[in-house]
Amino acid sequence: MIYISMLKYLSAFAFSTLLIMSCSDKYEQLDQDEDKEPKEEIVSPLPLSLVADKKNAGIYDMVVFKLKDTTIQEGKEWALMPFKYSELDSLVWEVEGDSKTFDLLRKKGNGFEFTSEWSHNFYLPGTYKTFLSGYKDNLRVVRDSMKVHIAASADFLNVRWDQVKNIDINTGYTSNGTVGHEFQILNRKENDILFSGLTVTFDSTDYRQPNPGLAAKERTVLAAYITDLYGKAAFEGDEAVLNQQFKQLFKASIPKDKVLKIWKTAKSNIALVYLKREYDGPFQYRIHAEPVG
Repeated sequence: MIYISMLKYLSAFAFSTLLIMSCSDKYEQLDQDEDKEPKEEIVSPLPLSLVADKKNAGIYDMVVFKLKDTTIQEGKEWALMPFKYSELDSLVWEVEGDSKTFDLLRKKGNGFEFTSEWSHNFYLPGTYKTFLSGYKDNLRVVRDSMKVHIAASADFLNVRWDQVKNIDINTGYTSNGTVGHEFQILNRKENDILFSGLTVTFDSTDYRQPNPGLAAKERTVLAAYITDLYGKAAFEGDEAVLNQQFKQLFKASIPKDKVLKIWKTAKSNIALVYLKREYDGPFQYRIHAEPVG
């Protein structure tokens, strides 16, 4: 029996699916020369390719990827493609450098699930190589790749202080499980003070129960991420100095027990803050940011 379902991501993009399990295999980089290519037999390559709605975007922008089969009439892919490719052993999408792949074909009971269109958010600037791989009987019968260029030009993450959107809406940005965690951004305005917050959730964590060690993971990921984006913190270590700088640089009154790091950019002041919660709950660490001046 074939089951039809709808998958929906936090990024507010819904896409069609048909119910299959997958395995994944990395393959060579786009720019490998022929001498380095493994001698691999490809039998009856299938006309399945990878396309995207944009090849240039900013961090946290939604990039929509889609599978394309030139032998299927446009507009009928959602109905015909799942059945045509359901006999594959696996079909996966991969971002070079990420630790996991996104399974486009998965088993479920006597049916299968097939994803032909999905959204993805990139958290760091750079040129990303993405790959599509399909296997049947240990032979690669689907193979395609493309590059996406991601920039970071906003004032803080995807926030431009002079045109802030989504006030008081906590927005999640999906990575489709490829990096093991996802980020959420909450923009707020209180007493005419504008500020933004960043939190992180982990794919493998059951948030319905206590999670010892969760806070430490939050701290590690958030600190490393902001450092990757904006460089080394301007202030850290000395608690008295951190508290003094926080009072001077930030105007918003936010609940916190401790300030751990402060970054300064041309347009934003950014801090890693800690708020203790009971029972090893989530969001003990978060990033707080405000415009300069």
